[in-house]
Amino acid sequence: MRKGLILGLAVGLVAGSAWAAPTANSATPASHEVLERVVLLSRHGVRSPTKGLAELRRLSDQDWPAWPVDRGILTPHGADAIRQLGLYLGAQYRERGLLGPDRCPAGGPGGDSAGDQVFVWGDSGDQRTRASAQALAEGLAPGCGLKAHGLAPDSPDVLFDAASGGVCPMDAAEATKAVVAANGGDINAVPASIAPALAALVQVVAPKACASGATSGSPSGQACFATGPAKVVDKGGEVKVDGPLARGAMLAESIFLEYVQGMPADQVGWGRAGTPQALAAILPVHDYQADLTRRTPYIASHNGALLARQIVVGVTGGTATAPLAPVPAGAKLISILGHDTNLSNVAGLLGLDWTLPGQPDKTAPDTTLAFEVSRDTVTGQRYVHVVLYYQTLDDLRQAAALTAAHPAGKVDLPLPACGGDRCTVEDFVALVRKAVPASCWR
Repeated sequence: MRKGLILGLAVGLVAGSAWAAPTANSATPASHEVLERVVLLSRHGVRSPTKGLAELRRLSDQDWPAWPVDRGILTPHGADAIRQLGLYLGAQYRERGLLGPDRCPAGGPGGDSAGDQVFVWGDSGDQRTRASAQALAEGLAPGCGLKAHGLAPDSPDVLFDAASGGVCPMDAAEATKAVVAANGGDINAVPASIAPALAALVQVVAPKACASGATSGSPSGQACFATGPAKVVDKGGEVKVDGPLARGAMLAESIFLEYVQGMPADQVGWGRAGTPQALAAILPVHDYQADLTRRTPYIASHNGALLARQIVVGVTGGTATAPLAPVPAGAKLISILGHDTNLSNVAGLLGLDWTLPGQPDKTAPDTTLAFEVSRDTVTGQRYVHVVLYYQTLDDLRQAAALTAAHPAGKVDLPLPACGGDRCTVEDFVALVRKAVPASCWR
C-alpha cells in the first residue's frame, strides 16, 4: 500500500451507532417451550499481548507500557471480568428454568454434584484458557466449588485446533487458494474498506517510521509495519498470512487490550487511542484479518471441525468420545472455553456473522456463543437458537457487574441455512454435518 494513501486518509473515524447501548434483544420462546440444554463457546478473558515488548517496539515509534503479567497470560482484571459474565449467565439460566433456582446445580456446595448439570472445559494448552475456564465456572455457580476440566496443563488439546492437531488436516495449496480468493484475488491488496483503519493505526503506532517520504524508517531504523509484501504461510498445519495487515491486526489488538485491561487513557496507544472512538477507528484491521484467516469457509470447516462435533453432541444430548470433551450425561449447561480463533471458526462454518453495539472487537475477550435447545411441550419438537453474549468496551474495562438492570450485550444470530431465527435440532445437525468435511467426522 502506498504511504501517501496511508497518510492521506482521515484518522478520526467514529463508529456512530455502534456505540449505542446494547438492548435486551431476545427471541422469547413460546410459553409452551422449555429450555433443555445450552452449549456455550467462549473466548478467554483479558490477557496481555502474546508478543513481547521488544518485538512490539520494533514495529512502533515508542516503548509499550508494562503489563502486570507475562505475555499471553490472563490478568487478574481479566479473571474478574469473565467471572462477572459467568455470574450473569448463571443467573439468566436459573431464571429461565434450565438449572432451577438453587445457586448450586444439583446439590449443595462442593463435591462433584455441581458438575452433573454444569460442565466447563477449557483449552489445556494455555494458562489464559485454563484460568478463564475456572473463573467462568466460579461465576456460573458461585460458592459451589465447581471445578473446570481439561487435559493436563500445557498439553495440546486438538478440540481447539483440529487442523494443526492432525485430526482434520488442510491441504496447504487449497487453503492458500481460499485465502487469496477471499482477499479479492491478490494477497497483497489492502481492501478499500480497511485502508482508513490501517491509516488510523499508522498514526497511532508509527507515524514517524511510516512518514511519507521516509526511506530508512524511524531513527531507530525499523521499517514501517504497514508496508511490504504479504504472503500466505503454513505454520505447522495452521494457515497464516504474514504482511502489513497481519502486523496491523496484532498491533491493533494489543492496543485494544490496554484499554480493556483498564490502563490509563494516556497509556492506551500512547494517549492516541484511549477513547472508544479511536479504538473503533483501528479495530477493523484486526477484524478483517481475523475473518480472512479464520472465517474463510475452507479454513473454518477444518479448524472448527471438532468443536462443531462437540456442539452437536451437546445439543442432541449424545455421548462424547475422545478427542471431544467428556461431557457428563446429565449436563444441561456445557461451557467450552477457548480462543477468538475458535469463535471465528465456528461462525465461518455455520455462516454466522455479527456486529456488537458498544464493542468494536467482534470476538472480544469473554465473547460467548450460546446454542440454546428448547422443546415444544405440545409437539415434542426441539429447536436450536443461537445467541451471542458479550460485554461492551467499558464493561470489560471496568469488569462491571452485569445484572437485569445492566445486562450483558446479547445478539440473536439467525442460521442462514435454516431460513429463520432457529433450526430444528435435526436440521441443525444436518447443517453441521454438511459443513464439516466427511473425512473429519469420525
